[in-house]
Order: sequence, then C-alpha cells, then structure tokens
Amino acid sequence: MLDSDRVKMPIRRLLLAAAILAATFSTAAHAQQADVIRGRVTGPDSAMAGVNVTVTSISGNVSRTARTDSNGRFTVTFPGGDGDYMVSFTALGYAPKRFEVKRTADEDILVADAKLTRVGAVLDAVTVRAEREKVRRNDVPPDVSGTEQPLSNAAVPADLMGDLAAMAASLPGIQSVPGQDGAADGYSVLGLGADQNNTTLNGMQFGGSSLPRDAAVGSSVVTSPYDVSRGGFSGAQMTLRTRSGSNFITRGMSGNVDAPQLQWSDGAARSLGQEYSNYSLGGVVSGPIKFDKSFYNVSYQLGRRANELHTLLTTDPQGLQAAGVSSDSVGRLLSILGRARVPFSLGDAATDRLADQGSVFGSLDFAPPSSTSGQALNVSFNGNWNRQSPATGLATELPGHSGDRTNWRGGLQTRHNAYFGVGILSETSLGVSASRNSSSPYLQMPAGRVRVSSSFDDGASAVQNLFFGGNQSLNSTQTTNNVGLLNQMSWFSTNNKHRLKLTTELRRDGSSLEQASNLLGTFAYNSLADLEAGIPSSYSRQLGTRQRDVSQLVGALSLGDSWRRTPNLQIQYGLRVDGSRFLSQPQLNPEVESVFDVRNDLGPDRVYLSPRVGFSWSYGTAAQIAGFEGAARGPRAVVRGGIGLFQNMPSTNLIGPSIDNTGLPGAVQQLMCVGAAAPVPDWSSYAADASAIPDRCADGTTGSVFANASPNISLFGEDYSAPRSIRSNLQWSGPTFGNRLSTSIDATFSLNRNQQSTVDLNFSPVTRFTLTDEAGRPVYVLPTSIVPATGAIASRDARVSGKFSRVSEIVSDLRSQSRQLSLRFSPTRFSQSFSWGMSYVYSNVREQSRGFNSTVGNPLAVEWGRSSFDSRHQIVYNLGYNFFDFVRVNWFGQFRSGSPFTPMVAGDVNGDGYSNDRAYVINPGSATDPALAAGIQSLLDNGSDAARSCLSKQLGHLAARNSCQSPWSSNASMSISFNPVKVRMPQRATLSFQLSNPLGAADLLFNGSGNLRGWGQQSFPDQSLLYVRGFDPQSGRYKYEVNQRFGSTNQAFGAFRVPVTLTAMLRFDVGPTRERQLLTQQLDRGRRTNGTRAPEQMLRAIYGSGGIPNPMATILRQQDSLKLTAAQADSIAVLNRMYTIRNDAVWSPVAKYFADLGDSYDHTAAYDKYIDARKATVDLMMRLGPAVKDLLTAEQKRKLPAFIAGYLDPRYLASIRNGTAGFTGGGMFSGGAPGMFASEMALSAGGGGERIIIRQ
Repeated sequence: MLDSDRVKMPIRRLLLAAAILAATFSTAAHAQQADVIRGRVTGPDSAMAGVNVTVTSISGNVSRTARTDSNGRFTVTFPGGDGDYMVSFTALGYAPKRFEVKRTADEDILVADAKLTRVGAVLDAVTVRAEREKVRRNDVPPDVSGTEQPLSNAAVPADLMGDLAAMAASLPGIQSVPGQDGAADGYSVLGLGADQNNTTLNGMQFGGSSLPRDAAVGSSVVTSPYDVSRGGFSGAQMTLRTRSGSNFITRGMSGNVDAPQLQWSDGAARSLGQEYSNYSLGGVVSGPIKFDKSFYNVSYQLGRRANELHTLLTTDPQGLQAAGVSSDSVGRLLSILGRARVPFSLGDAATDRLADQGSVFGSLDFAPPSSTSGQALNVSFNGNWNRQSPATGLATELPGHSGDRTNWRGGLQTRHNAYFGVGILSETSLGVSASRNSSSPYLQMPAGRVRVSSSFDDGASAVQNLFFGGNQSLNSTQTTNNVGLLNQMSWFSTNNKHRLKLTTELRRDGSSLEQASNLLGTFAYNSLADLEAGIPSSYSRQLGTRQRDVSQLVGALSLGDSWRRTPNLQIQYGLRVDGSRFLSQPQLNPEVESVFDVRNDLGPDRVYLSPRVGFSWSYGTAAQIAGFEGAARGPRAVVRGGIGLFQNMPSTNLIGPSIDNTGLPGAVQQLMCVGAAAPVPDWSSYAADASAIPDRCADGTTGSVFANASPNISLFGEDYSAPRSIRSNLQWSGPTFGNRLSTSIDATFSLNRNQQSTVDLNFSPVTRFTLTDEAGRPVYVLPTSIVPATGAIASRDARVSGKFSRVSEIVSDLRSQSRQLSLRFSPTRFSQSFSWGMSYVYSNVREQSRGFNSTVGNPLAVEWGRSSFDSRHQIVYNLGYNFFDFVRVNWFGQFRSGSPFTPMVAGDVNGDGYSNDRAYVINPGSATDPALAAGIQSLLDNGSDAARSCLSKQLGHLAARNSCQSPWSSNASMSISFNPVKVRMPQRATLSFQLSNPLGAADLLFNGSGNLRGWGQQSFPDQSLLYVRGFDPQSGRYKYEVNQRFGSTNQAFGAFRVPVTLTAMLRFDVGPTRERQLLTQQLDRGRRTNGTRAPEQMLRAIYGSGGIPNPMATILRQQDSLKLTAAQADSIAVLNRMYTIRNDAVWSPVAKYFADLGDSYDHTAAYDKYIDARKATVDLMMRLGPAVKDLLTAEQKRKLPAFIAGYLDPRYLASIRNGTAGFTGGGMFSGGAPGMFASEMALSAGGGGERIIIRQ
C-alpha cells in the first residue's frame, strides 16, 4: 500500500528566491557563497555507511547526492544556496526518511542528522514530485547581527527600479544622498558618508550602480556583520549574489511606459521640464542547460528617457521664477551676451534631454549532482551603458553651457567550489572589471558665471547664478580597471560544532584620469552691470592638461570561527587584517618639506586589524505549526548581538590629488586673478581662437596680492588612517501580542573614528582686523586685499608662504557618534485581503567638524555638533488591500523628520580662502544698514517656518553650525494590479500601474499649484543667508544682500520636484508553467529520456493532490499543537474524507491516461488533461476551505503557517487555479503567495517540486 500521509504531504511552493549573500571578502554564516549541509546517519545500533543522501534545493528543484562514509557522515554543498532544502535518506532494508533543513537564524552549517529504522520489506524507491510553496523574493536569512535588510524594487519609482542607491534609500534607517538632479546618488547609514559604504557581487568588489530590474540576483544591505570575512567598509555593505541554478525554464518580458500625458504637476514644474517620457523593455531567460548539472540565467534592460529641455532660452516666466531669476533679468543677460558675441548654443539647440541606457546581467552554473568533491563552477557577467545628451539641462544656463556624457562598465567573474574529504571546503573566485566615463562640452571656450538679483511682480526677490559659455566641468575622461582574487577555506569539525574560515583576498584597482577641468578658464561676475561693463570679479584657469594614472593593491586576511555552542546558541568571532599599498606615489617636493616640515610623498598605505564577536540565541518553539511532515519549525524568538570594528579602505583615487598637486614642474598649475587682476574678456575672439584665452592675469598686476599663480599642494598626514567604526548592536525578534505581530527591536551604537578632514598648512591664523558689527569676526587678510566693489578676497595675506596657495593636509583625527533604535512590526497571519507592515527608527548622530568646513572664527578649530545626516525620526510603512478580487492596491511610503542646515555666507569673508563662513544674523532693530535690516525683517515676517525659527533664536549672534532644521518630508508610491482573470487577460500576463508620488497629487488637489506644501517632495533648503555685494574699507564692513529664499522649502521656489507619475507596467511570461515542466519531466522518463516509466499507482500518488497541498491533513496531524476540540477535529476529518474521495475520483482516470501514454505522446493533450483535473481539485478546495476556516478560532488561525492558510483562501486558490507562471507568478495579483509579505510584490521565478521517497 501507499503511505497516504507521505503521498498527501504538503510541500512548500516557492516564490522567486532571493536570499542575499556574498560578503566583501568572503561569506557570512548566512550570506555565504556555498551552503554546507552536513550530517551523520545512524541505524538502530551504530553509524551507517553507504546510505544514499539526496538534498534538493527548495528554490530551483536542483538535487545533489552523496553517500555516507564509514562513520555515517556526509557533506553536500550548494554554491549560492538559498538556505532551504529537503533532505532524503534511503538504504536497503531501512525505512526512507525525509525532512527539511532550513536556516532559521544564522546557522553557518545546516545539520541534517538522521536515524533510520529497519523495515520488514521495502520495495523499490520511487520519486514523487509535488508543487512547492513559493519563497519570498529577497527573503534573506538574517545574519548573526540581524542588521541585514533585503532590497526591493517595490518602494521605488518605476523609472528607478534596479537603481541600487534608490532601493537602499527606501529601507528603514538609511538616508538618501541626492545627486545633482535630486535623485539618490548614494546612501548614508548611521550618519556616515556614502564613501564609507561598499558593494560586493558574489563576495567581490562591484563598481556598478544599477542592475536590470528583472535581474536574478539577491540583494541586501548590512551594517554590522560579525563575520570577519566581510569587510572593506565602515558604513554599510551592499551584497549582491547571483541566484543559484534552477531546473525550471523561465522566459519573461517586462515593459514600463511613462508619458507626460500620465503625469500631473504644477505649471512651474512643467516649465522646468520635470515631466518626462520613459520607455523601458526588460526580461529574463533562465533554465537548465543539462538537467541537475548546468544552468543559465540572463536578464537585460533597454530604455530611453526624455525630458523637454528648458534653458534660459526656452523657459517661461513661471519656470524662471521657480528657478530664482526673473524673465527681465534673463532678457537683459541675453542682450548683453549677444552684444559680446557669446554663442548661445552649438548649432541647432536640442529640444529634449535624452538619457539612453542598456544593461545585462547573467550567470552560468555547472554543478554535477553526484560529485563526491562538491565541485561546482559559476561564471557571471554584467555590463551597462549610459548616454546623456545634453548632460545638463538647467533653466539657469544657456544650451551651449552643456555637453554630452557617456559611460560604460563591464565585469566578469568565475567562482569554483570544491570539497575535500578531510572536512575542508574551498571557494575561489576570480574577477575582472573595467569602466569608462567621458564627457565633452559643446563649446570650446571659457565658462561664464554671473550673480543676478531679481525682483518679481508678487514682491518676492531671489539671487541666482546664471551660466553661459563652455562648461569647464565636462572636460574629463576617466577609466578604471580591477582584477581580484578571493579564496575562502572552511574547515568543519567532525561534530559540526565549528566552522573555521580562512579568507584571503588580493585585488588590484587602477584608475586613469585626464585632468582637464577648467582647462579654458572661468570668468565670474558679481552682477549684470559688471558683465555689461566687462568687469569680472575673478578669473581662474587650469594651465594645461595632465594625465593621471594611479593603482593600488588591496589585501585582506581573516580567520573566523562559527561555534555552535548548543543547537540554539551560535557564537561567531574572529580577526580580520586589511591592508593597502598604492603603486603610484606623489613626487617629493623638498621646498614643501623645508617650509612646512612635512613630506608630500607619503601615501595612505596602512595595515588595519578588525576584531569582532557576535552571537545569536534562539529559544522556544514558534507558535505556528509545521507546514508539512518533516518541515522545519522556527524558534519562539531570536536574540542577536555583538561588537566589532569595521574598517573602511581608501579608494583608488584618494591619492590622486596628492599626485597631481605637488607644486613641481609637470604638476597641475592654476591661475587665480581677483578684482583688477582679472583680464577683460574678449568673448568673440575666444570663440574663434582658443589660443586667445588668457593664461596670465591682467597686465601690470603680476606680483600683486590679486594675481596668484602659486601652486596648490595636497598631501597626507603622517598618521592618516582610513575611517573605522567600533559598533555594537543588540536585537530581539519574534512574535508578540499573542502571536499577532512579528516584531523586531534593534539598538545600535557606533563610535566612528578617523573621520577625514583637511587642514590648510599654509593658513596663517593671524587676525588682521575684526568685523565689529559681526560680533568681532576675525579676518585674516588686510582690508587692502579685499575688492571694495565686489567684496572678493585675495587670500595671500593669510598664507604662511607666498610660494604656495593651499597646502591641504588630509588628516583623519575627527570622530562622530551614532545611536539608533529601530522597531519593526508586521502581522504574522496570512491575509489575502489586507496586509501591512511598519518600521520606526530613531537616530541621533553627533560629529566633530573642522573650521575649514564651517567656521565663525579660526578655521583650525574643531567643534562638536549635530551631523548633517542627523534626521531623528523615520517611519516606513506599507499597506495592501484586495478590492473585490478585481484589483489589488499596495501603498509604500515613509515620513522623515528634517535634517539640520546652517545659515551661510555665499563667499569668503574671513580671508582663509574657503567659502566656509557662517552668517552673522543681524538684529533688524540695531542694524546700521537699512537694506540689510529690511531683508532680515522680511525673512522673519515672511520666510519659511524653518527660517523664522532658526533666525529668531540667533538674532545678534554668529550662526551656530547646523542650527536650523528643515521640515518633515514624506514620499510614497502606490501600485495597482489587476486580476488578469477578471479583466479577461491571459493569466500569464499581468497589467499593473504604479502611481509615483501620490502625496504630491493630494498636495495639488487640496492646496493648489500656487500654495504647495511640499507633500511627497524632498526638501532642499537654501543655506545661503547672505551674499557679499561689496566691502567698505573705511568702516571695515561688508555689504550684504539677504537671500529671501534662505531656508525655503516652498515647492514653488524649487528647481527640482517629483511629478505625480502613472506608469503602465506589463509583464508577460512566455515560458512554460511550472506544472507543465514538472509533468513533462515526469512523463518523458522511460519514453524520451533515461529512466523508468512511472506505473499508474505511482502517478496517482504523484498527481492525486492536484499539485496543491491538503491543508486539512496538516491541521489534523497537528491537532494537539492547535488544541482542536473533538468537535473541530471530527468536522475537519469529515471534510478531509470528502475531499479525498472526490479528488481520487478526479485523478484516477487521469493517472490511467498518463500510464497508457506511448513514447510519442502529445505533450499538449497530456497537459490539458492535467490542468482540467487541477482546476477541479482547486475548485473543490475553494468550496471546502472557507468551511475549514470557519471551524477554527482566531488563535488557531494565527498558528497556521502562511503556506497552509493560503490554501484555505478562495482568492489565493483562484489565482493559482490555472497553474503558476515562472516570471509573472500565479499569485502576484493576490499580493503574494503564502508566506510572502504584502509589501513585496515580487514575481515568481523559483517554484518547482521536491523529491519524496514513498514506499509501495
């Protein structure tokens, strides 16, 4: 007879696995490159040799086999495994055994010990395959610290899907670092800069910033991994891992469409070209090359984005006012430039700003299933290409003040795994990558910049810089090349208590840069009147190009141990050694050493030690019952924590400035002319002949304080060290409130040392005079070194030596402290109708800052204060609701408290040569300058709340650093997915819409475009309170103009805003369904492929469940744990018997039909038979499921695993009735298959069956 319990055993279905693994220099316990399953098989009396062990991955249905040795021990490795497997044991004369092993906390070794029992007679073993529960995409087993968070595209706008920085910035506790266009250009954790993060792919350094949105890759961000094999960062590490191979074929395509007709914004945003069109095509192809042995997985994406190009020539008055300039001022500027024959553009100006991009990501896996040495080989490749034309597109510049930018990047990795019989696993990776970024300006002529004050019809005013001529920041070409080798040797103790890991890495990073910034010079003007009169306030130019080639060797060695002290307690500890040596060194300048007593030829070559220790302790047993016989059951809760040192490593280009700026012949040379020393420009001759561009200051001024051709020097302090953080965390996670909520509480403290800053050794802190009306602010130059008409300063008086300009010593003596507390909640109970999740993060970051960054006195001073990233509160949430089983709406959003900012002076007023001066907040009642008093009073009366609050507390004082705070900000996105069945679409296709920035729509709707509150927009307050307009040498006072937009967060005055965008997204699965692939694989055995035909009885066992588990059987098996009453148990038993009898009547003729098929059977006809029977089974369960749910109490329902609860829900059953697609996923519309968190609208690509040993 068949063992009916085994036949009906529910197996987990799978959701697109994406466990995030890969550490910088090796793999963590939970993020290792290879999963290691070890165990010992014993019989009634002793260890058993020769037992067949089969381990099958849940996500890909890939099996690997082994036999036990003379001690009954076995080892199986899965490169890039997902931490969830079924393990089967068979031996002649013994009953087969099968159970699940799953990483539930942070196990470094998955232990699968088994004890077999003798049976009287055992028939041949047969293989049964059943559909699995889906596992979540990006469902990453937590690391030992618990600080690893999976990345997801769910909460980012559709046009940023696949952008790594944008995805990271959507996570709780992580802050976006915006780029020039306002989008995320990096991310900050614990108040640390983006340069203290790193990214790895399969454990090796990865320099890309994006991936195809459909890439088969696991991704996460971790801040405190206590596995010493992960390093190279002091902030956070983003880990990317190619997904392990799968026996299932996936063919999918996706398309996203954005159009201005589907966008909503205010008039100013339209005038500034913020609305856009975006067309993007992507997809994935994956599957086996040879079943169970070799696999491929390739994803791709192509797209074009177009914004209307709005410049000074094409922007209307409303857009210009939002950008901070009036149309009258622009008209006057164009008239002046026209008379000076300054070209407005190169040829016909473009009408659109275009951004084209393409990317590819893929891998090949070769892993023989029966290799006794665990041999496996993985080859992965990635590449992307981007082009922007024009590279800039601002309403404050002419079309000619731009250019084109192109960049590409490619990488190739190979990874080899081998297991040696002495208990050693070797994982070796070799990687190469290269990139090129180039840009070129449209006009080969000097750049021009003019400061313009504008008044508007509504009485408002603004100050803005306008740009013309050539763009001198676009003269550059940079290439990089990287070669790396990584090896990890792991030794496993015989009792599986220890895993010692010895990790070594060696990497060579190279970079080449054509130094041509400001090659043709830049003229700056203080007003339109000065521009018209041909009187620049300054002229600067780099004299000649320079090619810089730098490279460095980076090495790491770590030894760590994962000690499984008890089955519930794991301790992880180790020591890591990092080192770097630059192969390019600065050339010694003896004169620098003579004057300043420092050497400029030192590089940041250091060796660093990083000890760490962490633990995880799980206790109790989860309230939820096991999903099927043999399924792993999680702990009641897990406590994690530890302390360790996390060491950043210097970037390759860090040494670049010290190589370029030695002050020797051949180094970078520059020219700085201020006031009367600035040459009078002849723009028409510059456009015709570049050799006419001045290479010296105005005649007769050479040698004066206003003409400076002295070189800059850059060097490293003798004790320079890369940033490091001493960090500790403690976390508790488990169910709370009667198993209603899944809760996580984490507290982190980080002492961040060796933070980088710059000291100008050539600065002389001798006060020449003080500004008496600015609380005695010291000035370090003589009044005669200040240009009266403009207030521009020549800083030679503040120099120790006139032979040099800035002598910048890079030091690392600053510190910061970060404190963070995070709370996360989500429901434990699966719901097809409503889902939600919420996180709250409190942060407190204080840092030291040197005066060369912000000062009111001596720039050499160091002071403590709030960090610029000190946003105290963050709330991240998601909501999902299924309306009438027709449309599902998911909402993702976050609220964040404001960040601090500082009232600044736009320019240098203390003479140290830096624009680092904080403003003096004049009291209007005591001011001697009526215009200045009126300007401050206007801000106090009409400014933003942030400006009024900040200034009113500091009247009559020099502003404190970060003494202002921007308001709370919020952002959100909403996705709308239609049930394909209800909208008469193929179930293998999904149509959805994403509404980006729905809060912006509410802002427009309720407040109107003229009174926007900034809902859904990022806040970028203007920190410039005062603009220098001149200097009175008699009274020793500066003349200032008050910026009426200081601290403004009014969206009407912002050049960047996010439009409300409705994106149409279509995904289509063109590959066979999971069920069809399983059916074909089974029926082809003995017909078209090697193997034995399955007899009718076995086929009935395989397909008698309709490919879905029987939740009633699971409930009855666990009735004691569920505390079923006798009446409940009897009622469910009656329903279960009814289901079994009727289901058997459906599948018996189908099994007979399958058994009678010939060698050349019709695949389509066989699948049609199968799917019709499956529909009948699902329909039957849809009728019985609600009755079963009604019998259970609320507490009992909460104990059901999501996998079981889902198969009692008619809505979910309806979504999988026709089978599960590999790309779109049968359960996508429903908000997720059982076990999928509602916020993760992930698309299934995993799935599959698992091997079940049954007896006849």
